[in-house]
Amino acid sequence: MNLMKLQAIMDSMRIRSLLLAVVLLLIGINSNQANAAQSYEAKFLTRAGAAELLLRASREVIPDLTQDVHLYPDVIAEQTHTKYIIYATSLKMIDPEPKRGLLFPYRSVSRTEFLKMMTIAFDIPKSIPHSFKDIEQDAWYAPYAGLAYYYVLFDDAIETQELTPSMRVTRGEAEAALKRFFLIEPDLLPNNFSFTVEEEQVSRIRVTPAIVKNAILNLFKKVEVARPDTTRHEVIELLNNERSKKGLPILTENILLRISAQKHAKDMYQRGYFSHTTPEGLDYVDRIRATNYLEVDQSKCGCKTVFNLRTLIDTGRREITPNSITTQTDICGCKPRFAVGENIAKGQLTATQVNEDWMNSPEHRANILHPQFDEIGIGLFGDVWVQNFGRMQIE
Repeated sequence: MNLMKLQAIMDSMRIRSLLLAVVLLLIGINSNQANAAQSYEAKFLTRAGAAELLLRASREVIPDLTQDVHLYPDVIAEQTHTKYIIYATSLKMIDPEPKRGLLFPYRSVSRTEFLKMMTIAFDIPKSIPHSFKDIEQDAWYAPYAGLAYYYVLFDDAIETQELTPSMRVTRGEAEAALKRFFLIEPDLLPNNFSFTVEEEQVSRIRVTPAIVKNAILNLFKKVEVARPDTTRHEVIELLNNERSKKGLPILTENILLRISAQKHAKDMYQRGYFSHTTPEGLDYVDRIRATNYLEVDQSKCGCKTVFNLRTLIDTGRREITPNSITTQTDICGCKPRFAVGENIAKGQLTATQVNEDWMNSPEHRANILHPQFDEIGIGLFGDVWVQNFGRMQIE
C-alpha cells in the first residue's frame, strides 16, 4: 500500500461509494445500529482493549514483554491484556504519563487515539489526504485523521465531514472499523485473528491497593496512601482550590452524591469493569437518581402535577460534557432544575495524583470547573475513584 494508491482511490467517488455500499451490506450496519453504538449504554473501548484488539488484528505473534511490567505501576502482570498494552507501549501506540509512568489501561480511547494506535499497529502511512473540517493542521492527531477518511471507518464522519476527534469509541465501532479496513486490505489480515476472544477472568486476579502500592514502591522509594475518609476530603479541597482560581463557588459535600459515587466505585472494582455505564446499562443519572437526590418534594412547592423524572431528564437533557447534563422544566410550578455529572479514574494512589489527571483531561476538567454544579460526592474503592457532581433547585 502507498500514498499513490490511496490518492487514486480517493479521487474516484464512484469506487468509494461502491466500497461503502459493500461494507454496509457485509457487516450489516444500518443507521439504527450506528445510533445504538453511539448511545450511552454502549461500552467504550479502553486503552488496554484497543491495544489487544489492534495487535491481535495486525500480528500473528505478540511478544511477551511482561518482564517490563514493573515500569508501569498501574498495570498488573497477571491480567490477560497486560502483554498487549506493554507491547503497544513499546511500539509507541500508547505514551506513558511522563511523571509516574502510568498507562491508564482502563481509560477509554477517543477516535483520534484509536486512529493513532491503528496507524502504528498496521504501519499505515501518515498524513493521508482528507476533507474533515474539524481537524486543525497543527493538532497532534492531524497525521492520523486521513485513515478514517480513506477507509470510511466512521459513517457519521463521512456524512458530516467532521471527525469529532474527542468522541469515544465503543468496541462495536472499533470492530466495524477493522472489518471495513480488512475489506480493502485483506492481505493484512492475520490467519489466526478472530473478533471473538475469551473474556478475562478478572475474578481470579483482583487489583488491590496493596498490589498497586507494591508496584509503585518498586519504582519509587515511598508512597503514602491516606485513609479513604481523609482522601475524600483532600480531593474536595483540591478541586475547590481549582474552582477558586477561576472565581467559581466551592462545592459542598452531599451524602447522597457520595453514596452513589461510592457504590459505583465499589461495583466497578469488584466486577472488573471501568465505565460510566454499568453492564446492565445504568448510567450516572440512574445511579444518582436511585439515591433520591433528584426527587422533588411537590408537597412543599404546592404542585399537584405528577411527572416522570426519568422521562423529563431524557427529553430535556442538555449535554454539557460527555458525562454531565443539565435540564429544567416548567411542567411543575416550582420549575425544578437539575445538573448532574460524573468523573471516574483508575490506578491513582493519592488525591493529588487523581486531581492532576482529571485536570489534565479537558472533559474531566470541564466537570470540575462547571459553574452549574454546587455539590459533590466522592467514591473511592481500591484504586477506583468516582466524583459525582450535582445541583437540584426549585423555585
